[in-house]
Amino acid sequence: MAPTEAIVRIALTEAHVPAAQRLSDEAQWNQVAADWRMMVRHGHAIGIVTQGNDAGDALVSSALAMPFGPTVAWISMVLVSASQRRKGLASRLMADCIAWLSARGNEAALDATAAGAQVYRPLGFETVRRMTRWQHTGNSAVASGAGLRNLTVDDLTWITPLDGVVFGAPRDFVLRDLLMRGDRPALGLPGQDGFVLARSGRNATSIGPLLAPDAEAAIRLLHGMLARIDGPVFIDIFDDQSAMVAEMQRLGFQRQRDFERMVRGNTKHFGDPARYFAAAGPELG
Repeated sequence: MAPTEAIVRIALTEAHVPAAQRLSDEAQWNQVAADWRMMVRHGHAIGIVTQGNDAGDALVSSALAMPFGPTVAWISMVLVSASQRRKGLASRLMADCIAWLSARGNEAALDATAAGAQVYRPLGFETVRRMTRWQHTGNSAVASGAGLRNLTVDDLTWITPLDGVVFGAPRDFVLRDLLMRGDRPALGLPGQDGFVLARSGRNATSIGPLLAPDAEAAIRLLHGMLARIDGPVFIDIFDDQSAMVAEMQRLGFQRQRDFERMVRGNTKHFGDPARYFAAAGPELG
């Protein structure tokens, strides 16, 4: 008789990062181990393993919630292995994250695909903004972005409060982590009123967040970043930033997928959307 397979919920730690990475690799998502380590370290990270199978315990589902200050928390990395789908595992972990955040008094927010939005809407999530992931094979013909500043960890003194206002919640640990990796450019405007970060990904360099006082400055930051990156890039542009959307098309970027920014609770709108041009990624807000 085959051994009975049990499904068990666990708390994820950094020791689970290799297994979590295999889960996101299966889905062909762009995260790398450094992303998982940051999120597990700072969030309420949970997963489901199957016990009793021939391969030993196997991580088959994940989800996490990261509090950004006392009000907003981000839910992300809701994954289920192909062999375990349609068993309610994602809903089970989402309910856990929502209950955990409710106990803390946090409003839950997330970026969902169109299919995911259909799952989250019955849970009380409402769409407040839409974005598109644009991709390019690299080597875009752009200006060099002369006059931009190369950022270091010391620049956290001004980019952290700026991001808190524009994004709408403090996510200090995200900015610090991305800057400390040092494997991709980080650029700022000389007037300290805008910046753009980037990080290595499994499939492409991910550009974002990108904050700027206006579209002209945002395009300048974008050009500066593209001039400094070799190889494929992803960037998640908010659809209401029409000048940036037009620039994506002019540069030959291709649409990859759509996302909906969704919020559950009383905080339906937060931050300063006019100055937020590109997200940090659906897992980071």
